[in-house]
Amino acid sequence: MNDVMAVILGHLDPDTAANRMALQWMVSRQITCARTGVVLDVRQAVACTIRDKDGGHVLCLVVEAAYWDANRAVVDDLAAEINGTVEVLDGRVLFAD
Repeated sequence: MNDVMAVILGHLDPDTAANRMALQWMVSRQITCARTGVVLDVRQAVACTIRDKDGGHVLCLVVEAAYWDANRAVVDDLAAEINGTVEVLDGRVLFAD
């Protein structure tokens, strides 16, 4: 069953469905991890967007989960330097069975 049908039938929250589709789109556009070059699997991919204090887009990365886990602090530090926020779409959470 696709995400749209799952939302219609009440099996999936609309926000989760939208986030899943957004991550799928990002992975399909990038194909490989922005830092390691490994081919991405949406269920093991993490997309992070850093926004400045005014809500402007500063940086968006799509990386493999292992890289994300090892380097999350770097992203948080960068966001803190510009007084920004980090938005995360984690495929491990979005596609958990």
